Amino acid sequence: MSIKTKNLAIKDLILWDENARFPDKYFNTDETELISYFLSKPDFKIKPLTEAIVKDFDLPQLEKLIVWNDSGQHIVLEGNRRLTAYKLLNDPELTQDSSLKKILYELKATVNISDTYNLECLVTDNKEDGFRYIDRKHANGNNEVNWQDSERAHYNVRRGSKNQGELLKIGITKIVKELDLPEEMKDQILGSGYVTTFFRIITTTPAKREYGYAITETGELIIRDPNFNEKLKIIIYSVLNKKDVKGNDVDSRSLNKTEKIEEFIKSVNVEDSKKVDEEIQKNTREDIFGVKTVSIAAGSKKQKILPKSTNRSYLIPSSCRLSILETKINNIYLELRNDLLLDDSPKAVPNAVGVLFRVFLEISIDYFLEKEGINLPIETKLAGKITKCCDILETKSIATKNQMVNIRKVATDKNHILCIQNFHDYIHSYKTQPSSGDLKLKWDNLEEFFQILWDYSYKKAASKN
Repeated sequence: MSIKTKNLAIKDLILWDENARFPDKYFNTDETELISYFLSKPDFKIKPLTEAIVKDFDLPQLEKLIVWNDSGQHIVLEGNRRLTAYKLLNDPELTQDSSLKKILYELKATVNISDTYNLECLVTDNKEDGFRYIDRKHANGNNEVNWQDSERAHYNVRRGSKNQGELLKIGITKIVKELDLPEEMKDQILGSGYVTTFFRIITTTPAKREYGYAITETGELIIRDPNFNEKLKIIIYSVLNKKDVKGNDVDSRSLNKTEKIEEFIKSVNVEDSKKVDEEIQKNTREDIFGVKTVSIAAGSKKQKILPKSTNRSYLIPSSCRLSILETKINNIYLELRNDLLLDDSPKAVPNAVGVLFRVFLEISIDYFLEKEGINLPIETKLAGKITKCCDILETKSIATKNQMVNIRKVATDKNHILCIQNFHDYIHSYKTQPSSGDLKLKWDNLEEFFQILWDYSYKKAASKN
């Protein structure tokens, strides 16, 4: 990959008119029109962004712009909002909004910015390399994990932005972690899905009044109720179970008003902690290695027993949803998913499904390779195409080696049920007839590959529109 870090002046950087944020009609339009479009959409938050840039003007750039060097033109593939903000700070006349213009001039007066102000960029001559950064940030969320409430509270306190609410959350989080409860329950209640409801209950005015919270001058939480820990166990159990020990609903819908929360808080009886202990004991399992697990979360008691994966009427299960922009390939996918029966009835068409499955496999890979700009020799067989496709997906970190194991078996393992020869025989052998069960089993083993390939292809195509 050829990409270099380089400082480029604002005047030498160009907004990308094919950016996914711009509708098609903005292709090949003047930069002032692109800036006007950005400003016309409040969701793009250009004004707050310019204010944030000025506020932290003394800090180094956190993110570099991704720039494509197109025959000497430096087009910004990633970072168009930021570039727009810098251009407006440099030249407030780029907007016709008089009130915004006034604000921009006031902001500009506080910083040293001009046409020659440099921004740190990652510059590449290969547009595809630039797209990899876009994929990582916008398609894959940069592989970041958002902070939970307790983590935000810890950050604010450690940074010095203390307030009573954050100190209360930190204090209760500490108590939760020290409770005599299975670690799984502690992790669940403080994790996504439950923590919002939990803190809504435990930090509201009724709870403060009932349990006697107080924050000392040193930021420590004091609780006057001597039975608080036992009651907290009951609350945690109720939130995870979405019902209290009496069977009443305890979730975000049932506790949507302060009076409902107060009613729940008043109903928490310390004697019920014994019932909670019994439920935990009842739902604890120990494996042959002595490792214990507990399942208290709502719906975990009566686990649904799933049918055999091949117990369906079509090759592709209804749960598999692929977004395919190419019309013919999408039609084949829909026929395999919705039209061509693959059950035990006389109307089942396993031969037709086998042939079309083989076609779907090859043209999916052909489409992917073409869009990646890969031109293989005309004599390359399907096995070679599969190998090349897997290599690209792994090299670009779109898929892991483990995720590609089954599709690689198609190309390389002559003795495996997934072997490519079996697919060939569906078309070329006048003796080989596929069974419904075998076809469904093959799809189940290859579904992850198709999902990865078409998710990536769809997002890549969408980023260009």
